[in-house]
Amino acid sequence: MVALTLASPAQTRRFARVLAPLLQPPALVTIEGDLGTGKTTLVRAIMRARGVRGAVTSPSFTLAQSYRGRYGEALHHLDLYRLSRGADADLFAWDDYLATDAVTFVEWPAAGSEALPAACVRLELLHRTPRSRSARLHASVAFEQAAAEGAAAEGIQVDEPVTDGPAAAVPPGAS
Repeated sequence: MVALTLASPAQTRRFARVLAPLLQPPALVTIEGDLGTGKTTLVRAIMRARGVRGAVTSPSFTLAQSYRGRYGEALHHLDLYRLSRGADADLFAWDDYLATDAVTFVEWPAAGSEALPAACVRLELLHRTPRSRSARLHASVAFEQAAAEGAAAEGIQVDEPVTDGPAAAVPPGAS
């Protein structure tokens, strides 16, 4: 796990630009956090960094938005806030969004926890102050190390760097 401090929305966007090239299909990225912690801001900035042009809208009401990245990869953004576990989640078309050529971002993943495979990358965003957030990143050791180094190079405070320990297997998409 890597812990970081995102001191502003601008730093959240810079962190997204660090993550964008590290995520390769197939990848499932879950993003947890209270309302207003910057989940959609982070995903929108990753989409932009991956070449998405035009409107990148929040899927709060539509549940899902799909885009194409600069190299033709599918980029899906799901927001499960309005889904409840059980019947709602069981009816969702998961296979449409978890393809091998896709990077899929899921906000509020708890609603789909029984249907979703294990995430390659799990992000938690927490309020610190009205403008700053704490971020915790869970992924393979190699991914965490690359993200921590990239964040530090962008002037983002790394509170808890990757610790030396047994190397975890690199899940697909978390190169």
